[in-house]
Amino acid sequence: LQKTAEQTFGTLSYSEGVSRKDRSVHQLLHSTEPTTDSVFSDLSPYKDVPPAFGPEQLATLRYVVPLVESRTLKLHFATPSLDDPLLKKSRPYRMVSHILGHESPGSLHAVLNDLGYITSVSSGVGVSTSDFSLFTLTLNLTPQGMKEKDYILDLVFQWIALIRKTLERDTKLMEAFHDELNQLSETNFRFRENGDVTDFCSTAAELMFVYPDYNEILHGSVTSGPYDPVVAEAYLERLRPENSMITIQSSDLASDQSLQESGWQTEPWYGAKYQSFDIPKEQLEQWNNPSQRNEQLQLPDLNKYIPTDFSLRCDDDDIFNPSKRFIQSEQNVREASPPSILLDRPGFRMWHKIDRTWRVPKTFIRLSLVSPNVYRSPKTMTLMRIYERMLNDDLNSYVYDAVLAGSGYKVSILPTGVRISLRGYSQKLPFLLDTLTTRMLSLMKELQDSSCEKLKLKFDKALNNLLRETKNYRLDTPYEMANYNSRLIMEESAWYVNNYIREMEQGDLTMQDCGLVAQDCLLGRLRAEAFCHGNINEKEALHVARVIDQHFQTNTSKTLLDAELPIFRSMKLPTRSESKAIFGEIDESTTTTSLVYQEVAYSDSEENNALELVLQAGCDQTLGYQGVALLDLFSHLAYNSAYHQLRTKEQLGYIVSAYVRKVTGGAWTFVIVLQSSVALPSVLEERSEAWLAQFRIEIEELSAEQLAQEAAAVVAQLLERDTKLSQEVLWQWGEIISTETQPSSTLPSFDRVNNIAAQLQMKEMVQLKQELLDLFDTYFALDAPERRALSTRIYNSKSRSEFDANRSKANVLSNYTDIQELKSCLGTYPNAPYWRR
Repeated sequence: LQKTAEQTFGTLSYSEGVSRKDRSVHQLLHSTEPTTDSVFSDLSPYKDVPPAFGPEQLATLRYVVPLVESRTLKLHFATPSLDDPLLKKSRPYRMVSHILGHESPGSLHAVLNDLGYITSVSSGVGVSTSDFSLFTLTLNLTPQGMKEKDYILDLVFQWIALIRKTLERDTKLMEAFHDELNQLSETNFRFRENGDVTDFCSTAAELMFVYPDYNEILHGSVTSGPYDPVVAEAYLERLRPENSMITIQSSDLASDQSLQESGWQTEPWYGAKYQSFDIPKEQLEQWNNPSQRNEQLQLPDLNKYIPTDFSLRCDDDDIFNPSKRFIQSEQNVREASPPSILLDRPGFRMWHKIDRTWRVPKTFIRLSLVSPNVYRSPKTMTLMRIYERMLNDDLNSYVYDAVLAGSGYKVSILPTGVRISLRGYSQKLPFLLDTLTTRMLSLMKELQDSSCEKLKLKFDKALNNLLRETKNYRLDTPYEMANYNSRLIMEESAWYVNNYIREMEQGDLTMQDCGLVAQDCLLGRLRAEAFCHGNINEKEALHVARVIDQHFQTNTSKTLLDAELPIFRSMKLPTRSESKAIFGEIDESTTTTSLVYQEVAYSDSEENNALELVLQAGCDQTLGYQGVALLDLFSHLAYNSAYHQLRTKEQLGYIVSAYVRKVTGGAWTFVIVLQSSVALPSVLEERSEAWLAQFRIEIEELSAEQLAQEAAAVVAQLLERDTKLSQEVLWQWGEIISTETQPSSTLPSFDRVNNIAAQLQMKEMVQLKQELLDLFDTYFALDAPERRALSTRIYNSKSRSEFDANRSKANVLSNYTDIQELKSCLGTYPNAPYWRR
């Protein structure tokens, strides 16, 4: 072990170590500041142990060229171990991290973000051992920010100096921040929802080494002792430039003229290029004592979103409605009373349910704004995605405190329109909704004003980030790209990724265009569906409805008609005979399917091929509850069988899956996915078909007892009980929004899952097996009358010869133009949901 460690990290001095019980105080790094050093090391058993970092490691600046595109500035400060009793008691690093990484107006994040220099800032203890820790400040930079890296470093140390000076002169304020964090921790712990039991056990086992008193295992990591100004000042003293290691990482550095070409070195493990310098003493002095400070920098105010009212509305309601006084057991949450309609008028429907099961002072608000204008064209969708990024970026400064106080929000742009999600403590959530929706509309107006330079910088940043992400999407793994290409064929309305890239590179998108499109989508013809669930009564839910109405309904008298709803349909893949009618004579040696789409992986370095074999199994209207239940059972049986045969036995690749997938528009498909570095897509397809034939035999050979066990497992999964309020909200909101593109008279089916489970519970096993075989013979068998199959193939660059050989074949598509031409020959499935039958 010593030899391996020295080969990796260099020569290490051998030490027997110090037993854990003797580590009463840790201080491995001997600071040059005597007053600071005395705080952490007067009683330390490590006085004679060499420090973790010496002068040769500290006060250094490193430039690194990463292997992937990224731009990051990191400052690591050597600090004492978190096991130090002084740190464990008052935890000053929490307060320092809280202020340093704050995102409110006047913060380091806000100033740099307004300049368009960063995409994010994070701070905290990144590395913690029993001997030392590293406090890390990370800034993710934009290309413009990388050019201004020296200015950003100056601003970082101005920010630290401001915090230090405030700590020295205003102990009361720092104590208030400390108490505020304690209050937040206590509240979050008190009302924490259930999590994964495995993670809980793992974490608790680790904490048993930290807290000798087992009573502290659950609560010990949450609480902090009283504020200690001496310890806080000593800790903040460690955030000095001479105690730092600064790393600037960017793919642009290789061509940076300010760095000498001869100075590059190559690290031995990953082959990354880097240069390392000692920071000059003059620069250290300037950062330690900034001669001037950016006037925009200011410390945050105390958090106004911290809740104080934790009363339960269900208890208040029960005073006036004694018949409602009961607590639903967790076992029957899905059988309990569903959400009810609180408000229903043209263009707006509000659903509500007061929580009586989980009894926590939390509320969830969901809002869907359906608009046909969002997905009207690649341009409108692109502009709305830019608006989404700008809004979420901008909202940080408005509602950052709300997030810290346990609330959360999300604004999402989807083809159907705009979705808004809020969660948090009931007392503050309506205020957060009003703040968020007000800002959505004011930002929309500001974007139409071309004179705002700060907003223009944010628009350019959002555009560049979206362009980079969209281009990188083409570098996804082959099996994911196969999935995307299948969707392009099977969804009637699906814009191609290159359409978006072309709009961003050649479309001359402007900030004013973005504001106008956002106005069309938010204040044009809309249909709104809202849901309030949790610790919220009818009166409060109606107040939420008024806020929504004020911002999105009273601004326009144009209610979206049912005929104007955005409609998404699924294309009906051709059968073998239909394919011949479309393409003429086809080469049946190429594929067993009626259609092939092929593409070469975008990256030349990609080593894997991929296949997605798609077999359509009808749509909602033809399947009904019985058909959907059969598909659930079929998928459950198929996954294990396919994995065992194609992955374990035949070793075709690490990624092997077989499952049922519903396509936008109501079509159901059975999908076989393989990704392989050892076989061509044509071979993967041949082996998939061979397994499919074998799988039918396996179904025939299932005994009644075996099939009953498998069916019971599917039913158990369907009826699995919720373990927290957020899970109940998730599935109930999912049922509500499943109707958002249906006629306004369509209501959700909250007992849908129970009805599917009942289809499997009520059948005799002989009948169930026969229905599975009939399903197979109708849709999936090679000679099935309704076999509508698609083979989507991704080739790596080494396999291009097979790709080229297939390009001239009739039923083989090789580009987006081919897809568009094919769609003009195909029909669509009806999109009525199966639970409406």
